[in-house]
Amino acid sequence: MDRPNIILDIAERRMRQAGYNAVSYRDIASEIGIKSASLHYHFPKKEDLGVALVQRYSENFFAAVKQNTSELKTPQDKIKAFASIFNSELKDQNLVCLCAVLGAEAAGLPEGVTHEVKSFFDRNVLWLTAQYEAYGHADPVSKAKITLSLLEGAMMISAVNDDNSIFDAAVSSIL
Repeated sequence: MDRPNIILDIAERRMRQAGYNAVSYRDIASEIGIKSASLHYHFPKKEDLGVALVQRYSENFFAAVKQNTSELKTPQDKIKAFASIFNSELKDQNLVCLCAVLGAEAAGLPEGVTHEVKSFFDRNVLWLTAQYEAYGHADPVSKAKITLSLLEGAMMISAVNDDNSIFDAAVSSIL
Protein backbone atom coordinates (compact mmCIF):
# COMPACT_ATOMS: atom_id res chain seq x y z
CA MET A 1 0.00 0.00 0.00
CA ASP A 2 1.37 3.40 -1.00
CA ARG A 3 0.18 5.12 2.14
CA PRO A 4 1.71 8.59 1.51
CA ASN A 5 -0.08 8.88 -1.84
CA ILE A 6 -3.35 7.62 -0.38
CA ILE A 7 -3.05 10.24 2.35
CA LEU A 8 -2.33 12.92 -0.26
CA ASP A 9 -5.24 11.78 -2.45
CA ILE A 10 -7.70 12.06 0.43
CA ALA A 11 -6.24 15.34 1.70
CA GLU A 12 -6.36 16.84 -1.80
CA ARG A 13 -9.99 15.93 -2.38
CA ARG A 14 -10.99 17.20 1.05
CA MET A 15 -9.03 20.45 0.74
CA ARG A 16 -10.37 21.13 -2.74
CA GLN A 17 -13.89 20.69 -1.37
CA ALA A 18 -13.61 22.45 1.99
CA GLY A 19 -10.24 24.18 2.30
CA TYR A 20 -7.09 23.67 4.32
CA ASN A 21 -8.50 24.55 7.73
CA ALA A 22 -11.48 22.22 7.37
CA VAL A 23 -9.24 19.15 6.97
CA SER A 24 -7.90 17.30 10.00
CA TYR A 25 -5.55 14.38 10.42
CA ARG A 26 -8.31 12.63 12.36
CA ASP A 27 -10.71 12.86 9.38
CA ILE A 28 -8.10 11.62 6.91
CA ALA A 29 -7.05 8.75 9.20
CA SER A 30 -10.67 7.76 9.74
CA GLU A 31 -11.30 7.60 6.00
CA ILE A 32 -8.23 5.40 5.49
CA GLY A 33 -8.94 3.30 8.55
CA ILE A 34 -5.72 4.05 10.44
CA LYS A 35 -4.73 6.01 13.53
CA SER A 36 -3.86 9.67 13.07
CA ALA A 37 -0.41 8.91 14.54
CA SER A 38 0.29 7.00 11.32
CA LEU A 39 -0.25 10.19 9.33
CA HIS A 40 2.23 12.00 11.54
CA TYR A 41 4.81 9.35 10.63
CA HIS A 42 4.60 10.40 6.96
CA PHE A 43 3.78 14.07 7.50
CA PRO A 44 4.87 15.20 11.00
CA LYS A 45 2.95 18.49 10.83
CA LYS A 46 -0.07 19.56 8.84
CA GLU A 47 2.16 22.12 7.13
CA ASP A 48 4.32 19.22 5.87
CA LEU A 49 1.21 17.60 4.44
CA GLY A 50 0.11 20.86 2.82
CA VAL A 51 3.53 21.50 1.28
CA ALA A 52 3.77 17.95 -0.11
CA LEU A 53 0.23 18.19 -1.43
CA VAL A 54 0.77 21.47 -3.30
CA GLN A 55 4.10 20.24 -4.69
CA ARG A 56 2.47 17.05 -5.99
CA TYR A 57 -0.48 18.99 -7.41
CA SER A 58 1.88 21.38 -9.18
CA GLU A 59 3.97 18.55 -10.62
CA ASN A 60 0.86 16.77 -11.88
CA PHE A 61 -0.61 19.96 -13.30
CA PHE A 62 2.50 20.86 -15.26
CA ALA A 63 2.92 17.29 -16.48
CA ALA A 64 -0.60 17.63 -17.89
CA VAL A 65 0.30 21.01 -19.44
CA LYS A 66 3.34 19.47 -21.11
CA GLN A 67 1.37 16.46 -22.33
CA ASN A 68 -1.55 18.53 -23.63
CA THR A 69 0.58 21.13 -25.40
CA SER A 70 3.65 19.24 -26.64
CA GLU A 71 2.36 18.73 -30.17
CA LEU A 72 0.55 22.03 -30.54
CA LYS A 73 2.08 24.72 -32.73
CA THR A 74 0.35 28.01 -31.98
CA PRO A 75 0.33 29.91 -28.69
CA GLN A 76 -3.46 30.22 -28.97
CA ASP A 77 -3.84 26.43 -29.17
CA LYS A 78 -1.49 25.99 -26.23
CA ILE A 79 -3.43 28.48 -24.09
CA LYS A 80 -6.68 26.76 -25.03
CA ALA A 81 -5.19 23.39 -24.00
CA PHE A 82 -3.95 24.98 -20.76
CA ALA A 83 -7.45 26.21 -19.96
CA SER A 84 -8.87 22.78 -20.79
CA ILE A 85 -6.98 21.31 -17.83
CA PHE A 86 -8.87 23.59 -15.46
CA ASN A 87 -12.04 22.90 -17.42
CA SER A 88 -11.75 19.14 -17.00
CA GLU A 89 -11.14 19.49 -13.26
CA LEU A 90 -14.26 21.59 -12.99
CA LYS A 91 -16.54 19.61 -15.29
CA ASP A 92 -15.28 16.05 -14.86
CA GLN A 93 -14.35 16.11 -11.17
CA ASN A 94 -16.54 18.98 -9.97
CA LEU A 95 -13.48 20.43 -8.24
CA VAL A 96 -11.70 23.76 -8.46
CA CYS A 97 -7.94 24.20 -8.55
CA LEU A 98 -6.33 23.23 -5.23
CA CYS A 99 -4.20 26.38 -5.29
CA ALA A 100 -7.23 28.59 -5.89
CA VAL A 101 -8.84 27.19 -2.76
CA LEU A 102 -5.65 27.54 -0.75
CA GLY A 103 -4.96 30.97 -2.21
CA ALA A 104 -8.29 32.15 -0.85
CA GLU A 105 -7.10 31.03 2.59
CA ALA A 106 -3.58 32.46 2.25
CA ALA A 107 -3.82 34.71 5.31
CA GLY A 108 -4.42 31.70 7.55
CA LEU A 109 -2.04 29.21 5.94
CA PRO A 110 1.36 28.18 7.28
CA GLU A 111 4.23 29.95 5.53
CA GLY A 112 5.48 26.82 3.75
CA VAL A 113 2.10 26.12 2.19
CA THR A 114 1.66 29.74 1.13
CA HIS A 115 5.11 29.66 -0.47
CA GLU A 116 4.21 26.56 -2.53
CA VAL A 117 0.88 28.05 -3.64
CA LYS A 118 2.68 31.23 -4.73
CA SER A 119 5.23 29.10 -6.60
CA PHE A 120 2.40 27.33 -8.43
CA PHE A 121 0.88 30.65 -9.51
CA ASP A 122 4.29 32.07 -10.48
CA ARG A 123 5.02 29.02 -12.60
CA ASN A 124 1.66 29.41 -14.35
CA VAL A 125 2.38 33.07 -15.06
CA LEU A 126 5.80 32.19 -16.50
CA TRP A 127 4.30 29.55 -18.78
CA LEU A 128 1.52 31.85 -19.95
CA THR A 129 3.96 34.74 -20.41
CA ALA A 130 6.00 32.61 -22.79
CA GLN A 131 2.88 31.90 -24.84
CA TYR A 132 1.90 35.57 -25.02
CA GLU A 133 5.48 36.53 -25.94
CA ALA A 134 5.40 33.99 -28.78
CA TYR A 135 2.08 35.49 -29.88
CA GLY A 136 3.64 38.95 -29.87
CA HIS A 137 1.43 40.47 -27.17
CA ALA A 138 2.51 43.99 -26.15
CA ASP A 139 2.49 43.20 -22.39
CA PRO A 140 2.80 39.42 -22.02
CA VAL A 141 3.36 39.42 -18.25
CA SER A 142 0.22 41.43 -17.50
CA LYS A 143 -1.81 39.37 -19.97
CA ALA A 144 -0.54 36.16 -18.31
CA LYS A 145 -1.54 37.39 -14.85
CA ILE A 146 -4.96 38.46 -16.10
CA THR A 147 -5.48 35.11 -17.83
CA LEU A 148 -4.59 33.09 -14.75
CA SER A 149 -6.73 35.29 -12.52
CA LEU A 150 -9.67 35.00 -14.87
CA LEU A 151 -9.40 31.20 -15.11
CA GLU A 152 -9.01 30.68 -11.36
CA GLY A 153 -11.83 33.08 -10.51
CA ALA A 154 -14.12 31.66 -13.18
CA MET A 155 -13.60 28.18 -11.75
CA MET A 156 -14.66 29.32 -8.32
CA ILE A 157 -17.68 31.28 -9.53
CA SER A 158 -18.75 28.42 -11.81
CA ALA A 159 -18.50 25.95 -8.93
CA VAL A 160 -20.48 28.15 -6.54
CA ASN A 161 -23.22 28.68 -9.14
CA ASP A 162 -23.07 25.11 -10.47
CA ASP A 163 -22.86 26.70 -13.91
CA ASN A 164 -19.93 25.75 -16.11
CA SER A 165 -20.99 28.24 -18.78
CA ILE A 166 -19.35 30.93 -16.62
CA PHE A 167 -15.99 29.22 -17.04
CA ASP A 168 -16.63 28.69 -20.74
CA ALA A 169 -17.35 32.40 -21.17
CA ALA A 170 -14.12 33.30 -19.38
CA VAL A 171 -12.12 31.02 -21.67
CA SER A 172 -13.81 32.52 -24.72
CA SER A 173 -12.89 36.02 -23.57
CA ILE A 174 -9.23 34.99 -23.23
CA LEU A 175 -9.05 33.43 -26.66
